[in-house]
Amino acid sequence: MRYLNKIVFINSASVSYAEIELDGNVHLIGTQGVGKSTLLRAILFFYNANKIKLGIPREKKSFDDYYFEYQNSYIIYEIVKDTIPYCVLAYKVNGKVAYRFFDSEYKRALFIDNNKAFESWDKIRTALGKEIYYTSIISSYEEFRKIIYGDNKGLKPEFRKYALTESKQYQNIPRTIQNVLLNSNLEAKFIKDTIINSINEEEFTIDIENYSKSHLRDFESEINDIKIWFQKNKKGQILIRNQADKIITEYRIFNFLKRERRELANNLGLRMAFIENEKPLLATNFQHQHQLVSELFKKKENLTKTHRKREQDLVSDIKYILKELAKAKLKQTEYDNKNIKDIIKKVARKENLTNEHKALSDENTLLTSNFTSIAQKYDALISKMEIQKQEFSNTQNATINTLNGTFGENKTLVHENYQQLIHQIKDDNEDEKELYKNELNTVIENENRCKRQSSELKHQTFFIAEIEQFKEEIKLLDASIKESNAIISNANDKIVTTKTAWELEVRKDENTTEIKIDKERENLEKIAQKIKNIETKINQSTSSLYGWLNENISGWEHTIGKVIDEDVVLFNTELNPKLVNKSTSTFFGIELNLNALKTRIKTVEEYHQDIETLKNEKLVIHKIILKINEDKDTHLQKLKSRFRKILKEFKDAIAENNYIIVQSTQKLKAHKVGLTDWITKSKQEKENSYQKIAQELEEIASKKLKAVELLENIKKGIKRKITLKENERNKEITSLALLKDDKILEINAAIFANKKVSIKRIQELKKQQTTVLDNKGADTKRLAIIDKRLNEIKNDLLFINTNQRLVFDYEKDKRELFDKIPEFKVEKISLEKKQIAISKEHLAETRSLDKKYANQKEIVGELQSKLDDFEKDENKFLEFKKSDAFIDVQHYISNPTKDKKNLKTGSIIISEITENHYKGIGNFNDLQQSTNTFIGNFNENNVFNFKVKLNSDADLLIFATDLKEFIDEDKINQYEKRVNHRFASIIRLIGRETTELNSKKGDIEKIIKKINDDFVNKNFVEAIKEMEMRTQASSNPVVKLLIKIQEFNDEHSLVLGESNLFTASDSDSKNQKAVDLLKELVKAIDKYKNTTLTLSESFDLQFRIVENDNDSGWVEKLSNVGSEGTDVLVKAMINILLLNVFKESASKKFKDFKLHCMLDEIGRLHPNNVKGILRFANERNILLINGSPISQNATDYKYTYKLAKEQAKNDPKRYITKINRLVKITSKVL
Repeated sequence: MRYLNKIVFINSASVSYAEIELDGNVHLIGTQGVGKSTLLRAILFFYNANKIKLGIPREKKSFDDYYFEYQNSYIIYEIVKDTIPYCVLAYKVNGKVAYRFFDSEYKRALFIDNNKAFESWDKIRTALGKEIYYTSIISSYEEFRKIIYGDNKGLKPEFRKYALTESKQYQNIPRTIQNVLLNSNLEAKFIKDTIINSINEEEFTIDIENYSKSHLRDFESEINDIKIWFQKNKKGQILIRNQADKIITEYRIFNFLKRERRELANNLGLRMAFIENEKPLLATNFQHQHQLVSELFKKKENLTKTHRKREQDLVSDIKYILKELAKAKLKQTEYDNKNIKDIIKKVARKENLTNEHKALSDENTLLTSNFTSIAQKYDALISKMEIQKQEFSNTQNATINTLNGTFGENKTLVHENYQQLIHQIKDDNEDEKELYKNELNTVIENENRCKRQSSELKHQTFFIAEIEQFKEEIKLLDASIKESNAIISNANDKIVTTKTAWELEVRKDENTTEIKIDKERENLEKIAQKIKNIETKINQSTSSLYGWLNENISGWEHTIGKVIDEDVVLFNTELNPKLVNKSTSTFFGIELNLNALKTRIKTVEEYHQDIETLKNEKLVIHKIILKINEDKDTHLQKLKSRFRKILKEFKDAIAENNYIIVQSTQKLKAHKVGLTDWITKSKQEKENSYQKIAQELEEIASKKLKAVELLENIKKGIKRKITLKENERNKEITSLALLKDDKILEINAAIFANKKVSIKRIQELKKQQTTVLDNKGADTKRLAIIDKRLNEIKNDLLFINTNQRLVFDYEKDKRELFDKIPEFKVEKISLEKKQIAISKEHLAETRSLDKKYANQKEIVGELQSKLDDFEKDENKFLEFKKSDAFIDVQHYISNPTKDKKNLKTGSIIISEITENHYKGIGNFNDLQQSTNTFIGNFNENNVFNFKVKLNSDADLLIFATDLKEFIDEDKINQYEKRVNHRFASIIRLIGRETTELNSKKGDIEKIIKKINDDFVNKNFVEAIKEMEMRTQASSNPVVKLLIKIQEFNDEHSLVLGESNLFTASDSDSKNQKAVDLLKELVKAIDKYKNTTLTLSESFDLQFRIVENDNDSGWVEKLSNVGSEGTDVLVKAMINILLLNVFKESASKKFKDFKLHCMLDEIGRLHPNNVKGILRFANERNILLINGSPISQNATDYKYTYKLAKEQAKNDPKRYITKINRLVKITSKVL
């Protein structure tokens, strides 16, 4: 037996010292204010260890200050546990009451010496000595209650032995005791908790806070989050998936652009490094090649000068020959005009004429030899006349010769003078002529150049580099598109193959699973049939032979039960059994040794147990089916993960190559347009060049015509000037010739006159001679003939002598000119051929040099173009470094990783990077917009943990990456399964916990029925006609919903969670109903104030008290029942009954123990009622400690103590309470 045996006050409250025995009913008597309530509260403090639940008014001193006013104030509680006493010391430590346990009965000497209480724990400890064990300080009231009531969780082992009872659900014990003393209102929850705690120490609770914060936290939101992935719009599209696909597409484009930008940056870095290394070498080479151009240009100039000099020499030679030929022609004309041939013939006869003249003269001498004198006379006269005539003629001829000589000299002088003037004219105009000739040559060269250009233009393609570059890029783009199409085609084929393999594996797995499940379902059907058969037996257990045997034949299980057919006979309801002979032990007259049979008949309880066993087997099979499905789902998920990983690679390849195709197609179109533009530009440029050349040729033709005209005009001008001078010269010579000829004519006239006179005289003399001679006989006829012939010869010789100089001049000119004409002509032809050959040679050399010059210039142009490109690239790069696009790729430009050949120019790369940059910005904005649209569908606590607040670009990209992974790995299905599983788990959990919560309802009903019966049977209060408690369905909205969910679970547990919550399958409406219930539950929990749901809240408890004619009706709270005394009695009885319920449950595990209830001012009750309440409590092993002004029913109490106030000896103002035991009844009163 365990109980509180004694309480000792030492300097506590107004009591100096008192020992009060508590091992029986105790009655404290005394007038008001003597301290009865003080003592009762001290005892209550032992049970509830709660200073604020002692009923101390607020206006009074606190518990610590009142009960432990002094340093040596103590309250000692002595407890007996199985006849072994130990004590609890309560005293103040650091201003607060604390406890210590010590292993000893109470002994005054341990606390008081010389009638004076020890001042400190140290002295008490000394008094305890080493023989008495004591514990450490217990400053926590909660810890003290756990020790007393045996809630050992978290307690040190040393404290466990001090337990009055052992219960984890002890909280209602102190509260019940407290309610009795304080006459507190009775509430249904308190009574329910007490009953429940008596049933099970470990009260089952449902942590609804865990539901709201864990299981059902954001459940509706999660349902909505997943459902949105399956909602279709009017067009049959799933908008959220389209939005996700758009984000993934934009993200793929972002990565592609980023990768392309890095590659371009790498190329730009390589290009700039190439420029940095190559530019100095290229500049040096450019200088060298440019120097070669200058040298070739000088060679061209030198060649032109050399050619001109050689050509001028040839031209001079040709001019000289032409001049000589012209001179020969002119002189030939002059000689022809003088009939030179006749003159030459006549001069050629001079010798013959001279010989003939001599012969005739000799003949004439011979003929006149006889007439010498006459002849001599006349010869002398004639000779004289001849001489005179000759002298005159000679004189005149000398004059003529002088005139001719002077004329010749003057003519030569005039000719030379004019020749100098002509040379001067030629010299004066030679520079101008040469200038215009050079201009003409330049024009001709330009004309030839243009004709060459026109000829070359036929085979020339303008912008060939650009066109070839575009063609190459088009070729590369075509190849890229073909390659991407091939990759896509191959990936699609592999996707089909992979999906086929996947489907085969899934089908195989599903078939295997179906076979396993079918097998388990067969087992379920067998078990269901067994349950049905057993239930049939149970239902027929009373009306069948089985029921009759149980009622009429004791021990039949060991006799007929061993041989009876259980299925056909034992539970047959149509046998109408009757007992004929009780004494016989035979079976239809046959005696059997039934001990050899081991068969036995089961009881109904065993059948129920069999049903439970079979139900457990069903649950096991259900679990097996669930496990099979889970294994299937797990395997399918692994398959999905494996195949989706493979498919992801193909899909990524398809997506990337689709983007490449789109981009390449766009670029291809642009490049084709660009190529067309360049070809058009090329043709246009060619046409423009043709037109330019044609226009230039027209201009050249015009210039040539003009230059020819100018040159001809100059030549004509020179010729005109020369002609003028020649005319002036000829005129002056003619004038001199006329003057000479006039004088010669005069002289010739004089000579002729003189000759005529002389001839006449000679003729007269000859006639006279002839006459004389004839007279003398001379042959005058012959002499006349000779004379005539001599005169003719003389005239001829005279003509010859006159023109012999002309013949000499002619012969000289013939030698020097006329005979050289063929030579001149040959030489002229040779010179002209030489001139042509030199021109051709010059042209060839010029063309060769021009070609070299053009090639060299082209090389220089290419080098200059490269340098210009370098310069342009450097300038563009400097400008690019100031742009935002540069910042993004600076690292990759500074640290190029790959070396590539045939790089584009930096300007093109920079343009592409810039284009990529702004395209990337546009793409990022699109990605941002698409993401904002997408995350607008979710709240911050969405089931997928999608971040809805993206504070940076990095957050956005991480989100896109996660979303891509989410879609690629089909995580929505995982979340579906997770939520489906969670949904089913929640429903099952709620069903299971609600079932467990309600599992004690039967026990509770039994206890309530027992309390009701006990009250009816043991009611000693006449005024109370009826008192009853009953349970009702819980009005708690959370409980109501939990029960609905439990019912749903019981009805649909087999299919629960099998179907997708988010598809329109047959069980969708069931699932939706469950979802709606869970949604309502979430709302109800949010409104609910408590965090847990206890068994007491699973039902409502109502009271009904009929006091005299007053019926309280069914209420959940008792405040005042009838008169004050009746109210105290009823509440005390109910509390005692509740304590008894707890005690009875506790006594099943532990040895018996006693508790105390305190009733103050018991004098309000009638003595019969006092006796009745004492008996009512004692019958339930509960001791009462009552307080009242006077003693009543003394024999019903074991102890009666009288309390009185008396003045303190040492302080007249202070009154102390004296406690004296008046009665101790030794006979058993319990």
